[in-house]
Order: sequence, then structure tokens, then C-alpha cells
Amino acid sequence: MTISRYSSADKDEFQPGSRGRILRNRLGITRIHELEEQELRLYIECEERLLHSIRADQVLSIRDVNEIHRMFLGGLYDWAGTYRNVNLMKGGFPFAPARNIATLMEAFEREHLSASTPCQGNEREICEGIARVHAEFILIHPYREGNGRTARLLSTVMAWQADYPTLDFSFIGRRGKGSGQYIGAIHAAHAGEYEPMEMLMLRAMRGALRRFGGEK
Repeated sequence: MTISRYSSADKDEFQPGSRGRILRNRLGITRIHELEEQELRLYIECEERLLHSIRADQVLSIRDVNEIHRMFLGGLYDWAGTYRNVNLMKGGFPFAPARNIATLMEAFEREHLSASTPCQGNEREICEGIARVHAEFILIHPYREGNGRTARLLSTVMAWQADYPTLDFSFIGRRGKGSGQYIGAIHAAHAGEYEPMEMLMLRAMRGALRRFGGEK
């Protein structure tokens, strides 16, 4: 599971003793390796809880998305499930300004999330819906940390609603072709082109079918 770090102007938000590498957290973690292990454990637990709490016919809302984030990272961060109040950029790419997040998330719910859940249609149509929701969420980047993994949890929930297994995102790592394709798909979505992300979601879906068996 990849862990992304972002730059912001707020230097007081980091855990003392972490040399500015780890955000203040409830467990006082100061080492990257320990944080990665803890976040991976929390991700797996969140995935399991979501499997038993999301209905197949549920129209998802931003309240649900905030709850997914809180469920995932609430054991680590006091602000889990709430929107960030700092501006972020990564690799020179700025995400939505913090002051606009609430408005953008309302539009995200109206134009993408509610319109695409529960997912219906053939494999390609389902991947299209998941891709749009995933990309638009990432472009907003509403939380201080955990946006990419929350987007993956949300994508998997949408796949479950369409009776597909847990999506296989293992091909997206920290480095390599899969990671580059994913970043490229985000940039393409920023320009209004969703097909690259649709292809990645199709790959994740077919990988899941191979991994868990069965065909759709």
C-alpha cells in the first residue's frame, strides 16, 4: 500500500521527534516504518468493516465518504473524517484550495457520487462510474492525509455494490509503470479526460476477478 506525503506551509502539525516527516498522531509515532505498518493494519480493518456496513442499494453521500476516512484513520488522527484546513501540493501539482473544499465536495456528491452509486450496467459502464468518482475525489484531495487510500476504499465499495470482488490495486506501487500511469490518469482527469483512469479501474477489476476467481 503506497503512502503519499504532501507539502504545506504549516510546520507545527508534525509529530515532535519525527523530523517533520510524520503528522501529529494519537499514538506518538515518529518512525515512517511504524506508521506504514499501523496505517496498513487500519486500512485492512476498515475494508472489512465496510464490507459489512455498506448496503448494495445504498446511494453514497459525502457523509459516507467522511465516515470511511474516519473509520480508516480515526485511530491515528484527531482530524480524521474532517476536511483539511491547509493547502497542499505534490510534485508541483496543487490540489484544491482548502477554502473551497466544502463547496467542491457538495458538487462532487451531486454530480458524481450520487449519480454513480450504486453502480449499474456492464463492466465498462461500472468502470466508467468508478473512475469518475475516484478521479474527481483525488483532484479535490479533501483530507490532510489518506486521500489516495480513501479513494481506493470508495472505489472498492462501488465495486462491491456492483457484485464485484475487492479491487486489486497492487499494480500501483510507489515507483514503476503502474504508479506513473496512475499519476498520468489523474492529470488527464484534471483536463476532463477520464479514459486513462477507466482503463486502470478495469485492470483493477479484472485483476480482482483473477485473484478471487470467477467471471462476470
